[in-house]
Amino acid sequence: MSRQDMPDTSPQEIRRLKLWLWVAGLASIALGAIGIASPFVLTLTAELLFGAMLAVLGAVQIVRGLFGGDVGPRWWTVLFGTVSLAGGAVLLLYPLQGVVVLTAVLATYFLIGGVLKLYAAWRMRPAGRVAPGLFGVRGRGWLAAAGALSLVLGVVLAVGLPQTAAWALGLLLGIDLLFLGASEIALALGLNGHREMGGEA
Repeated sequence: MSRQDMPDTSPQEIRRLKLWLWVAGLASIALGAIGIASPFVLTLTAELLFGAMLAVLGAVQIVRGLFGGDVGPRWWTVLFGTVSLAGGAVLLLYPLQGVVVLTAVLATYFLIGGVLKLYAAWRMRPAGRVAPGLFGVRGRGWLAAAGALSLVLGVVLAVGLPQTAAWALGLLLGIDLLFLGASEIALALGLNGHREMGGEA
């Protein structure tokens, strides 16, 4: 990668980006290890957390629709809040059944996330074809691998429903988090070379 191919990025911005890549990478690896060691625990935790968030969102929407102003019909806001609250309550009251639903949602997340990771790695390609605001680094291969893995995990989850939902959700999420953390750390290490090249005249 030539000097003119790199964006005008200050050393302070590079250091800040490296710091956050390390923090996010290590956090992803830690959560991924927990998911692999105890897949059902991560599965149930994710399902209950999602149910609680959905229930709180529904309650807030109902209160806003009943007592707050709105740009549209209040009944629509109340209806949306009621559906969200009911969905969250079902997930909290029937967590095992909710795991199947959440597994389907996670499969969609893996599929979409895999495509986005592959696209980001493609945009970071070197040889003067780098997109604005991005630059080619050695760690982009890890990002592409993480994207490919996410696609595979999404397909495995979707095909295995509902039998694999009880254990696959936490296990596959843990594996995906491990690879995501590794890719972020690899990108942070790749920025060392970018900083050294940036210091040359």
